[in-house]
Amino acid sequence: MRTDPTDTVARFLHALSPASRDVVRQLPRDQQEMMAAAWEGHLRDDTSLLTLSELDPASAEHQAAERVVQDLL
Repeated sequence: MRTDPTDTVARFLHALSPASRDVVRQLPRDQQEMMAAAWEGHLRDDTSLLTLSELDPASAEHQAAERVVQDLL
């Protein structure tokens, strides 16, 4: 699945597990946008993800996305 690099929500959804993705897709777009912004914040600010993001960016994105879902749902 190719995602638009400028569409934060699409990138966030792509980083989620299929089960989490299904849950988030059922939410209103504004809530999805809020979660995507929180996800980007995790990626930018969470020092525990820095090394992982250098070694395996997709895994770091997935972990950050799942944390957002757990925190906000």
